[in-house]
Amino acid sequence: MMKHTAYIDFACNNPDNGLFSGKAMMATYGDIELEAPGWQSFSFSTGVGFIRIHRRNFKIVGSKDWFGNWCWNRYALPRSEAKQLLATLRKNGWRCTCGPVRFYDWFNGKGEAA
Repeated sequence: MMKHTAYIDFACNNPDNGLFSGKAMMATYGDIELEAPGWQSFSFSTGVGFIRIHRRNFKIVGSKDWFGNWCWNRYALPRSEAKQLLATLRKNGWRCTCGPVRFYDWFNGKGEAA
């Protein structure tokens, strides 16, 4: 049975107090680690049923604050929406710094999405 939900975590909270900062520069997708270009912080917001980054909204079906530690929040997305989010991060210069070779090569390469 195929999973219908994907979980993506964003470092979007202030490291000094754990409060939502409205910016993100790192994300994880399972064992995959992603970083924004040059450690630049990008505007990141949440609303009822969505997250927003790079001027695009992505539907979420759940979230959990302080996932792992107080710097990170976890977002549950429909799988198709997670694929669009990952493609958007890739298009905007984010880099995969750790992950399975096939994903790493695709994300950091110049080819089309698999």
